[in-house]
Amino acid sequence: NRTLDPESRAMKPWLELLKLRITVASTVTTFVGYVMARGRVDRPLVSVLAGIMLLACGAAALNQVQDAVVDAKMPRTAGRPIPSGRVSRLAALVYALLLLAAGSALLWTVSSTAALMGLAAAVVYNGIYTPLKRVTPFAALPGSFIGALPPVVGWVAAGGYLSDPTMHLVAFFFFLWQIPHFWLLLLFYEKDYADGGMPSMFDRFDRRQIVRLTFLWLAAVCVAALMIPLAALFDHTPAAWVIAAAGLVVVMRGTSLLRVDADDLAVFVRCCRIRFMEINTFALLVSVVLVVDSLV
Repeated sequence: NRTLDPESRAMKPWLELLKLRITVASTVTTFVGYVMARGRVDRPLVSVLAGIMLLACGAAALNQVQDAVVDAKMPRTAGRPIPSGRVSRLAALVYALLLLAAGSALLWTVSSTAALMGLAAAVVYNGIYTPLKRVTPFAALPGSFIGALPPVVGWVAAGGYLSDPTMHLVAFFFFLWQIPHFWLLLLFYEKDYADGGMPSMFDRFDRRQIVRLTFLWLAAVCVAALMIPLAALFDHTPAAWVIAAAGLVVVMRGTSLLRVDADDLAVFVRCCRIRFMEINTFALLVSVVLVVDSLV
């Protein structure tokens, strides 16, 4: 922080409230849905992406307001703006609500349905997933709708129909992807969740059982990706082969979860981190292939 000028230091906590890595991911999948429906990049897309980005940032900031007490108990999150005292809880709440309002208004200028879907994603995140994760370790299951809704927002904003099975398959893929994404985080942040007093899968299962469950969900994500080309969504066969080959690689590499020594914590955590990066890279690859195939 000493190397930053005063203005940058003042802005930094407000940017940290936005969880930009997560909100950018929502914006990318919204882009995927829009391009798939429209088949091109055009001017309304700017408003759609800006709107979903603002909505996602508002939901992320509101989540930190809701989780401030729990965040203060966990080493991983104790340095966040609210528990560290750099931003007051009230100021963060006002900030979050303004972002949510701005994002909704911007999306509404393009499509009222898209705006309502975007708000639905925020309701799932802040109204269902966030309070539910303090009650049950299975909150990731309903919480996974958070990942499924942004591509649908892009799809309907571009004029696509909600009843179209094309988007159902894509949304299903992103829904499934969220689950191993969440559980792999749990596996290498096990101590943080325990320190925060959060319900955890470790309350119900041992580490080896959680690893097996996570692998099954990881494999399910790859199978869901295969359903997309099998449903003839692609105009170009090579696109389907790319996804099939990448999915096979992810599953084969994911089997290392079943072989790794769960008692050697350093090796185990490293394995989980690598699988976490791979499943996220796979989701990004699927997104890129869907966009390229729609534009070519």
